Amino acid sequence: MDAALVERLEAEMDYEAARTEPPPGFPALPDLPLRRYTDPEFYRLESEHLWSRSWLFACHDSELPEPGSYRVVDLVGAPVLLTRGDDGEIRAFYNSCRHRGAPVVRDEAGCERLLRCQYHSWTYDLQGNLVNVPDERDFVGLCREERALVSVRCETWAGLVFVNRDPNAGSLREWLAPIPTELDELARQPWRCLGRTSSIVKCNWKVTAEAFLEVYHLRTVHSKSVNTLLDGRASTMGLLANGHTRMVTRLRPDVIARGGISLGLPTSPEMGEIFRTTNTAYGMFPNLIVPLDVVGFPLLLFWPIDIGTTRLDLVWLAVDWG
Repeated sequence: MDAALVERLEAEMDYEAARTEPPPGFPALPDLPLRRYTDPEFYRLESEHLWSRSWLFACHDSELPEPGSYRVVDLVGAPVLLTRGDDGEIRAFYNSCRHRGAPVVRDEAGCERLLRCQYHSWTYDLQGNLVNVPDERDFVGLCREERALVSVRCETWAGLVFVNRDPNAGSLREWLAPIPTELDELARQPWRCLGRTSSIVKCNWKVTAEAFLEVYHLRTVHSKSVNTLLDGRASTMGLLANGHTRMVTRLRPDVIARGGISLGLPTSPEMGEIFRTTNTAYGMFPNLIVPLDVVGFPLLLFWPIDIGTTRLDLVWLAVDWG
């Protein structure tokens, strides 16, 4: 994060901490329409136009550590298979055999040199090519090249692997702009995935995500935990291009004085001072929030199961220990 942006954010946090009334000219904001969270037609339009056309986080590259590593992720009803090939490249395919549509792999993650469908044993290599068909003599005019796994757009930034089901979408870096420029240090520091946890929340996915876009609730919900670390009044919010967000909240003075919240864990030499004195959280549209820290951080993901049920995934990253 460049010095000019850091200086601006520090000044904004100073202003927010000191003000006693709304900023001059700040408008009275209307309530959010309830139908955004309850209307089946709104939910259908999200399924059609949002999830199928957005860059969605799939995994961290450390979760595919060697050639043959694979992982299956459910991206709003679309099971996607990610593999690391012998060339080191990460690729994505629909986890659907080109014979009868059965899952090519059934485990969530593993390592195999060949990917063999358990229904009829059609077999694919790590690049998605069909390499073996039992009793191939019985298939008239079979063209293996035409029966390769169906690929999905797959690109990586800072070790974060994203997929996009829209073949005509722009690049990942275009989608994430301006975040890659603001967070160039995130790409310089190697990170490692420690693990994943999931929980089910009984509400619309946007309700869950929006709880991580403000700190107004800290004194009520987190009075004995997060509120003892963060000064919710010294917080600056940024609305960025492409629906992304930035929220920077200063640590309390006593927390800064004792060296932040690193707890003696290894810290990143690449992450600047602002990440040691604040909680800096970026929202990557539509459903990924990353609250950064110098020792590591979770990736928070909000996936709709239905209009009133959300799967909250946490993918935990730490400074790579080699």
